[in-house]
Amino acid sequence: MDGKTPRGIPPKEAITGGFSGGVDFFTYIVTGLLIGLFFDWLTGWSPIMTIVWSLLGIGVGAWRMWQRSAEIEEQAEGISHGV
Repeated sequence: MDGKTPRGIPPKEAITGGFSGGVDFFTYIVTGLLIGLFFDWLTGWSPIMTIVWSLLGIGVGAWRMWQRSAEIEEQAEGISHGV
């Protein structure tokens, strides 16, 4: 494949409305919280796993936002903005 989106599938920005970064960050946090709650329920270690997995979700979300901002900066380096 040549890197283009398959025919008939809209680009990601059209689906998310440009809120992809924030939605991804929120999703990582909620996923970590749910995994932590599940492990707390499974093991009986009441708040420990929820705290650990929530912090992991926040960390992964922040790391992905950092990566995304670096990608945006790299793309913007080639744009002169008319100067």
